[in-house]
Amino acid sequence: MSRISAEFQGTGVRADAHFMSIEVTNGLPEGADQGVSLELTLAEAEAVKSWLLKPSADGSAAIDDENAKSVMVKLGAKLDYIQGVQRVRDELEQAGFPTEQLSDDDVADLGRRIAESPIRRVSGV
Repeated sequence: MSRISAEFQGTGVRADAHFMSIEVTNGLPEGADQGVSLELTLAEAEAVKSWLLKPSADGSAAIDDENAKSVMVKLGAKLDYIQGVQRVRDELEQAGFPTEQLSDDDVADLGRRIAESPIRRVSGV
């Protein structure tokens, strides 16, 4: 079962506990650092990414909107990271190296170091 949670970052309190300033931008008090966090399964995140890339009936795409584009960039980067870590983890496991004790950051760092190594196949040797 997937869980979606949303929270206002940086406040630690409910949104309706704040007094609203009369100087607002997009309904938020000036200088308010508000954000929304969502927890999605990998399948849900892939579905959102696909939906953002899909053209609408008029031929426009959500990715053409600047706000949607920034979401797409963040989502794409996170999905690339997750999938890359899983690929490196799978390769290490297939080679006989246990990875349960390694964090995702450790696996990502190891994958980057391996990718940057100067090892190249030499033909004819």
